Amino acid sequence: RSEKEIRDFIRQTLIKSHTTAPEVEARVLHRLGELDYVNDEKFCEWWLSQRQGSKPKGIRLIRAELAQKGIARALIDKAVSRSASDERTLAYRAINKKREIWRQLPLLARKKKLGDYLLRRGFSSDVVRGVVDDVAENV
Repeated sequence: RSEKEIRDFIRQTLIKSHTTAPEVEARVLHRLGELDYVNDEKFCEWWLSQRQGSKPKGIRLIRAELAQKGIARALIDKAVSRSASDERTLAYRAINKKREIWRQLPLLARKKKLGDYLLRRGFSSDVVRGVVDDVAENV
């Protein structure tokens, strides 16, 4: 979990315990940090590897997810820049199973389905255009 998610959980737990002592929250977060349980940099790298695994997602969507989890923009940029995966390769992997499902569709319908699917997965429109043109013609 990110530091923000852990902080929110601690606050909710303290409220349920009928206390809102900020020093308790600070001590708990400090101790978790000492034990290396709260590390946004490691969380960022883990999240990126998970999102590029079996069901790849685009960098744009990954950035949005990390920002929603309270990760600082600098950490997001650092993790994304270290990611060696090419977004185009990830897009090909993402549509690998879908290609077979949409094989029987006419060319325009197939292109639309493939493009919409990749855009929903967070890939940039430039990558989507290139991959869809390549894949739809070669199915």
